Amino acid sequence: LSPRVLFTGTKPNYKKEFSISFGDYVELHNGTTNTSQERSVGAIALFPLGNSTGSWQFWCFETRAYVRRSTWTKMITSDILSRAMNNFALQDPLLPLPIADLPVGEAVDQVTAAASQPNFRNPPAADDDEDEMPDLINHSPDDDDSDDDDDEENKATGQPAPTRRSVRIAAGINPPERMTLATKVREDKNEGTVNAVEAELSQLFTEMEALTPVKEVSKDAEVLNGILIVVEKFLANGDHDKWKGRLVADGRSQDRALYPNKSSPTLAIHSLFTVLAFYAGLTGYLMSKVDIKGAFVQTPMTGPPVYLRMNKKIASQVVHIYPEYREFLQPDGSMLTQMLKAMYGCVQASSLWFALLTKLLFAEGYVASETDRCVMRRESGGLIFCILIYVDDLLIFASQNETERIRRFLTQAFTTITMSLGNSISYLGMQLLWKDRCFIVDMDFYVRQTLKDWMHLPVKSNPGTRDLFKINETSPLLTEKRRQLFHSTIARILYLAKRIRGDIITVVSFLCTRVTKATEEDQAKLENLMFFF
Repeated sequence: LSPRVLFTGTKPNYKKEFSISFGDYVELHNGTTNTSQERSVGAIALFPLGNSTGSWQFWCFETRAYVRRSTWTKMITSDILSRAMNNFALQDPLLPLPIADLPVGEAVDQVTAAASQPNFRNPPAADDDEDEMPDLINHSPDDDDSDDDDDEENKATGQPAPTRRSVRIAAGINPPERMTLATKVREDKNEGTVNAVEAELSQLFTEMEALTPVKEVSKDAEVLNGILIVVEKFLANGDHDKWKGRLVADGRSQDRALYPNKSSPTLAIHSLFTVLAFYAGLTGYLMSKVDIKGAFVQTPMTGPPVYLRMNKKIASQVVHIYPEYREFLQPDGSMLTQMLKAMYGCVQASSLWFALLTKLLFAEGYVASETDRCVMRRESGGLIFCILIYVDDLLIFASQNETERIRRFLTQAFTTITMSLGNSISYLGMQLLWKDRCFIVDMDFYVRQTLKDWMHLPVKSNPGTRDLFKINETSPLLTEKRRQLFHSTIARILYLAKRIRGDIITVVSFLCTRVTKATEEDQAKLENLMFFF
């Protein structure tokens, strides 16, 4: 089963979702009112919405607006249609288009959640399950293979760079720095990194009792390698948040077939905006954010025993904190431990944590939304309280009494939590500001970091050109290094477009289709988009 089927419980409708593709000409069914008015209208297919009805997003010729429909008839794309589209571009070259009225029951994503304020469209051009920028895993120096390192071309010989990490380092070829803008992997030692490592190991062995050292394991036991990373975390406005150390298990060697229920949902971005829109104009509610410390390692492990092998470097740090564990060192200096709790990196960890958290919330009177299991709500005294779940980060809208009740039962269940209250909260890489009966979603730091290498470019008034959808088959392909840079840049912009820059989503959606075969023409279109920023 695909992640989508596991998440939604609904199998894809192949006749609808796969019968058309981007740019196809269709006739949309408008239904009948027993009049002489047209019962269909011409449109261009943009992308599937991924909902249970198999709806697609279209661009309507008659209204020149975005519409959503679940019934259509695919037509032949003729030269007449191409000329008509070109004429539209000449008359109004990629100016912002009005949004057509949608049928009752069709939800509209909002960036600024105010009832009287127009919204940008925020279509799901990528998987909604990956809405937050993930922490990068910094593999140990003992790992010679690094599939994620960017290959660089040898300009002197024209031959590709060596694939083994150790050979590349010996040759003086260093991969470009990789960072997520929200977290940055650090290898240098300072007071912050040292304290973060000690705090993580103390948490695992003492506070949470997630690991216990063992001297030996059976030959058929499942043993995973441990990876210790330290990241510097930033708030959405760019301010330093904290140093965070994390010991993770390398779950790539685990047999996925042994864990059929290993997936867990994460909050969809459109669910977040819907909730913001709901609470924007209401009074009597507080907004708060809860971060549960060591969420996974507070979750009991189930099933057959799983062991973690820590390399010599990590084991020496453990012995430095716990000298009594020296007797558990292996001849090669490593240390074996049994996982008593669900360690980060294990394939089953996220599923076990989500089940534990939702069981607690169900017991406290909350129910899950039918459309998004990460939206939990509870009704009391005419008020509706809401808890949004993104792994171990909770965004809460509740009354003062309910907020305090939530704090109490979460603290009782998980010992250590961090709760922040206020009208301005950093959540999922966005700064949420609640004032004047509306929400303002700010990602200024992310935008500045994305544009820091493009600040020398001139300014454009439109994100795309009139030839955006034309593909010049004779345009030269980008080199692999430039193509990878093109790909990563588009991914960053897509992350931004899905949240606060709906005005560029059409251009970004098209460029997403070009990342595997980008040409000089596509690079020029990307530069034009950056000019618009």
